[in-house]
Amino acid sequence: MQEIKYADAGMDMKKLGLCFIRKSWMLFAAAVIGAALGGVIYTIARTVPESEREYQAVSKIYLDFAADETGEAYQAYNGYTWNDLMVTDPILDVTMEYLPTDYTREEVAASTTAEILSDLRLLTLTITTHDEERCNAIMEASEKSLIKQGETAKEFKSITVIRSEQAKLVTADSRTAQAVLIGLAAMTVLTLFGMMFYYVLDDRILIAGDLKLVTDAEFVGYAGAAGVFGSDYDDNLSYLRGKFGEINLLPVIQPAAENRDMVAEKHKTGGEDHADSVIVVVEYGKVHAAYFAYVLEQLKLRERRVIGIAISGADEKFLSRYYGRAFGRQ
Repeated sequence: MQEIKYADAGMDMKKLGLCFIRKSWMLFAAAVIGAALGGVIYTIARTVPESEREYQAVSKIYLDFAADETGEAYQAYNGYTWNDLMVTDPILDVTMEYLPTDYTREEVAASTTAEILSDLRLLTLTITTHDEERCNAIMEASEKSLIKQGETAKEFKSITVIRSEQAKLVTADSRTAQAVLIGLAAMTVLTLFGMMFYYVLDDRILIAGDLKLVTDAEFVGYAGAAGVFGSDYDDNLSYLRGKFGEINLLPVIQPAAENRDMVAEKHKTGGEDHADSVIVVVEYGKVHAAYFAYVLEQLKLRERRVIGIAISGADEKFLSRYYGRAFGRQ
């Protein structure tokens, strides 16, 4: 009996593909878990503690400029100037008069931004703080201060608040969808590679081709299978018994601690003599090729003649898909 080095043999891609199909639910489950983890991790990461949350109030102020000595409207105020004016005298002094004593000039100055975005007559005032109530209070005081500035400064006919919004919580740009997709893709790819690594290393015996990677002994068939598989096994077994006489069927089951002597079910043609001719029956999907090679070495040492190898308990759906769907039918 010639031994073949199974470790040097190539992969059966059809078998590998069918094994993947049988476990395709794992990819779906991994995708769902990955998507959920991605969403949860992103949500936790972007959740801001209460003390660090920002509130923002925005107000639109209309500036009605007065005419200067030449008859032209005062237009010396720009975005840069207004940002400075709001936090310096005299506007800040008036703003502080409308606020309770627990507010500081530094707090008000740090929270205030004033911009002229396009129209010189339209001022955008923004107040940003970590407290909603204080944000609204500073905005209200700033608006009153600007209105008073419009009444007292010669550069203006009036300053009017045309739109004022209450403070709102500043929310970060939500990228939950992207996080979910990244988690889904990452978990799917990792699971796919994990499955590939597992099946590359998995040398369990499923089909006749797996046996041929270990030995060149003849394949008798799939014991106990239905349809063509089963009838071929029965016919082959009858033929070999007619040719060799008494034959033992030696089951190989892994783990084999209690089966090291490969206790056989003896099939006799008569008498009590021990039969030297054996058919080794490998249990489908439960015996590794490496262990099977070890079993064959033990049989060789004991001068047992292996005249054939069979597989028992095979998955008939898997066999039908591997050999062709009609193969398992009568």
